Amino acid sequence: IGPSEVKARVLSQCRRLNVDKLPLVAFFWSDYSVRRYVDVALMLTELKAQGLIGEIGITNFDLKRLKEMKDAGVPVVSNQVQLSALDRRPLNSGMADYCAENDVKLIAFGTVGAGILSERYLGEAAPSPAFAADNVSLRMYSGTASRFGSWSLVQELLHAMKEIADAKGVAIANVAERYVLQKPGVGALLIGVRNSRHIQENVKTFGFKLDAGEMAAIDAIVKKSKGPIGDVWDLERGYV
Repeated sequence: IGPSEVKARVLSQCRRLNVDKLPLVAFFWSDYSVRRYVDVALMLTELKAQGLIGEIGITNFDLKRLKEMKDAGVPVVSNQVQLSALDRRPLNSGMADYCAENDVKLIAFGTVGAGILSERYLGEAAPSPAFAADNVSLRMYSGTASRFGSWSLVQELLHAMKEIADAKGVAIANVAERYVLQKPGVGALLIGVRNSRHIQENVKTFGFKLDAGEMAAIDAIVKKSKGPIGDVWDLERGYV
């Protein structure tokens, strides 16, 4: 891949969206052994200078590679990462602190784990493999929950969030989202919304804050977890 191909891809998306420039490009690179991600990121930087890109973001890059791009002069403004009470890899790796110190915002997805962090699974059995098999998101986040720890630990987390949710007059999912929003470096949540009712429910997340004691109560349970381990997307890339 070279500058002409990168530019052609950007122009193609501009035409598709009927815009003069892309507001944000979220750059993803699957295989770090192909060591051209910095080169391509610099190509995007040149297109930003030409006015074809508004901002440059990245998706599921680890801390080492983010630093490489920043050190090379790539003006990265965001990193889209999986982050929840069940998956704290961006926090544990130092990614969140680095982002907070270097004006890079984390855009968190998977904050409610396909509904695992909701009333739906409070006091209920874990999603069965057969049930999850037909739902890609649930299959993915069921794996996250199993790496987090036992289902009894997930239930302990749900009950703690439920207690906080009842006190705030919101749902468990709102507490799970708020918990992530109040972590260092987090600028936004990426939430899958299926209908207007979900929009109304998610808006409630911005109507309250968790106090230090409530954050600590969730953290105390999360600290009992056994994983997931590694940096951002290490597991998915097969590195751990």
